[in-house]
Amino acid sequence: MPFLAFDVEIRRVICSTNAIESINARIRKAVRARGHFPNEAAALTCVYLP
Repeated sequence: MPFLAFDVEIRRVICSTNAIESINARIRKAVRARGHFPNEAAALTCVYLP
């Protein structure tokens, strides 16, 4: 089924879900590589610095 065949509201939900999953994947990758973090700021720094 083509993506544009969906209603605008459904396409918006799909796109935002994909963005959320992308962020979650980056967080999982960073945590897996590092293991643990001393505080939340250190975790955010590791996730958002490539």
